Amino acid sequence: MVLNDERIEEAADALLEAAPGSQVVLFGSYARGTARQDSDLDFLVVEPRVIARRAEMIRLAEVLRSRGIYADVLVLSARQFDDWRDVPGSAVYDAAREGRVFRGSS
Repeated sequence: MVLNDERIEEAADALLEAAPGSQVVLFGSYARGTARQDSDLDFLVVEPRVIARRAEMIRLAEVLRSRGIYADVLVLSARQFDDWRDVPGSAVYDAAREGRVFRGSS
């Protein structure tokens, strides 16, 4: 099922609420406007600092699952994002160039 913009914004808002001070980037087919029935939802969450990256990815994915939204959530610190944003072929490179950015109010 292709998600509408309202559901995508709901997901981004939930991630921003769960990770204050972060930046959320929608990337992949949904950001490009080419999503199909079998497309997955891809988010990159850039946090000021990340202590336990894997645990944070699981936690944020669960935040979305609890709302009935299933997505791949990649988490990076701001420094890691800066290190990878110019590396062609990486998900971060794609997200930096074609992503739809959501920012919290903090």
